[in-house]
Amino acid sequence: MKGRPLTSNAHLTVSQSIYRPQIGVALWKVGDRGLAGFETAYAAGLDHVHVDLGGPNRGPDLTNVGVLADFDTASCRFALPITALAVNRLNDLGLTARKGSEEALQVRRSILQAIGVADCLRVPRIIIPGFRQSLVRTPEDVAKTAEVLRFALGPARAAGITLAYESGLDWEGTLQILEAVGQPGICMQFDTGNPAIYGHAAASIWARLADIASPDIHLKDALGMSVEGDVPLGDGVAELELTFAAFARQPRPTSFTLEGDYCDDAGPRIRRDLARLKMFIRRSMLSGHLDGPDGVGCESGCGVPRIEGRVPVSEKR
Repeated sequence: MKGRPLTSNAHLTVSQSIYRPQIGVALWKVGDRGLAGFETAYAAGLDHVHVDLGGPNRGPDLTNVGVLADFDTASCRFALPITALAVNRLNDLGLTARKGSEEALQVRRSILQAIGVADCLRVPRIIIPGFRQSLVRTPEDVAKTAEVLRFALGPARAAGITLAYESGLDWEGTLQILEAVGQPGICMQFDTGNPAIYGHAAASIWARLADIASPDIHLKDALGMSVEGDVPLGDGVAELELTFAAFARQPRPTSFTLEGDYCDDAGPRIRRDLARLKMFIRRSMLSGHLDGPDGVGCESGCGVPRIEGRVPVSEKR
């Protein structure tokens, strides 16, 4: 098996005097969702990227050998490791699709393809989303979602890949699904904005589930019941101050991945949100009595110096 960056669900603790999280960006939210995003992320001084498997209406299709090679080359060229692969096409197909249906077969096929792509790109984690057609509404949906996640665990574990489930559920709903899976190897993909969109409190979810969350969280704000449009960090209704206060009381994330709307003016918007993220980190360090440099990490603002080489109105994802 190809080498893969070492990752762990171990978090920084308050006994550590300096908090230096890694910072990246989700490329499916940047420009054309393609290779140009690597250069944009590099120019902003970021540490890593998350990418989407792609496909119909989802941007570059990484199941295409040529596209896969181009992403691998760009990751190496800009020294930006791909730390997570999202299978966002599952939101169009439905984890809750009727067993034996074409959609259900495509769901499993897409997951297997994602595991193969992640292995080729040395990606340590796959994100399984539960939005739109995969939204959980009933006990039957819980059972179907858990069944798909169990199916994914076998080949993922064989490849040394962790699964992270992301949804708009509250802490009880999330825990119910992970318990229904009944097997280790899966964690929660925490997002600071999704809870507000679905009528929940992000800080409460983190307080309850931090120990079973991925150490790399998605960071965005929200505007009411929609993810549409550019919402600068701190300007929406996601109550980020409370969430970062929760980070100070619980195990802190080891990294943040920006997931705002960077389709237009990507560079300026990313730099704006990066500056605001630093502000939230400084405040949380003060509340948690931790110290950190003014840049909250390396000179570019990231964690380590770069080595060269309610059902919402809109839930678009």
